[in-house]
Amino acid sequence: MKYDITLKQYELIYKIVASVGREFSAGPGKSCQLYNVFGALILSELFKVKAKPVMGAAFIRLNESGDTLSFAVEKEGRFYSGLDAFHCWVETENNIIDFTAPEYREALAQAGIATKIQRNMLQKEKSSVCASIYDMANVGDIYFEANPNLTGFLLQDVLVTPAIQDLAGVCIEWHKKGKKKLSKLEIINDLYEVTTLTPINHKVVGAW
Repeated sequence: MKYDITLKQYELIYKIVASVGREFSAGPGKSCQLYNVFGALILSELFKVKAKPVMGAAFIRLNESGDTLSFAVEKEGRFYSGLDAFHCWVETENNIIDFTAPEYREALAQAGIATKIQRNMLQKEKSSVCASIYDMANVGDIYFEANPNLTGFLLQDVLVTPAIQDLAGVCIEWHKKGKKKLSKLEIINDLYEVTTLTPINHKVVGAW
């Protein structure tokens, strides 16, 4: 297997984007676009990995019972992604990475399913992605279907938005400072208001 980052490196990126997301977005389980846009930027800028955020339909099998986390809309027996039902992840040359994976339990809770699945990394070789949702048989199996039109539409303004550019810079600088120990970070906005970012303390314990 040829992974782009180690579990420890993944955990640091996750903690940074999740901590920023907790303060500036919809919070755990709801911020896939922010987590993975910023995650892709960190991979590109600091790890020199060609990475891009992608939107589409996503399915992840979470346990032996067959419980599956899905981000899609169903119509006439087929599944689609759209503005009201999609997921965002990162694609590199060889892998699919999802920096929201440690918060799949929060996503399930928002769907009314209370389960304490462990906080795992999701980094899988593209060749291991199932050909369809009906081929998902094992825990950790995924089926991700990219939607290029949706991706282009949702990203067209993101990276040129000043607030997003500023937060992306915060993520990159915090990562540089936090390689040995991730400590609190103070940021100041244009109105000279100070926000203290406290690192999220979730530990990533394994991999899907």
